[in-house]
Amino acid sequence: MQNILINDNFKSAVERLRSLLPFLSFGLLIITYLISAVIMGIFISEQAPNKAYEVAAYLIAFAIQTGRGTLVFFFQLNPANIQRKYSFGIIAATVLLILSLLEAGLVLAPVGLSWLISVSTLMIIGWIIEIMLLREAEFATYLEIYQNKERWAELKEFYLAQAELASFIGEIKSPKKMLAPLEKPEILESPEDKSSKLLEELKQLWRELAKALL
Repeated sequence: MQNILINDNFKSAVERLRSLLPFLSFGLLIITYLISAVIMGIFISEQAPNKAYEVAAYLIAFAIQTGRGTLVFFFQLNPANIQRKYSFGIIAATVLLILSLLEAGLVLAPVGLSWLISVSTLMIIGWIIEIMLLREAEFATYLEIYQNKERWAELKEFYLAQAELASFIGEIKSPKKMLAPLEKPEILESPEDKSSKLLEELKQLWRELAKALL
């Protein structure tokens, strides 16, 4: 039976939107990186003594923004490496966003407040998209691992073993373990000492028997 409560046109529009969202998100993120690189290049090239330094300023700026994207999504190289809520990628994106906003303020303040607000808004939108893409990539990765039961079991065994190893190392390095008194080693007697001691005991026993018979 056909479900009359679902608008087929709206359903197809949502499906198209879902297919376009990845391209829109990454496209806007790349545009944000490019604008940040241009502003950074302007900021660095202000004190450039010649053309070569101006070109180097923009190359450095583009390299920094490329490094930013690499740092944020670096852990996708090994998706099984589970990240915390505030992962290194999120921290790196936030720190570099603050630096980009500071540079935008220094470069665009003489031009006008409208430019500064518009560019800063674009940078913040790019940062939000950056974080959302990172979270969605991590969620999709974990869902993919969970659907593969063998990989999921191996991942659980690995993290359990890692936790046991960390606990064992922590016990070894704990001050209580290090300051615990050492047990006195048992002093082993040589065979000669044992035989002489046994002979002395036999002599004593013989004397007692002789006294009892007399």
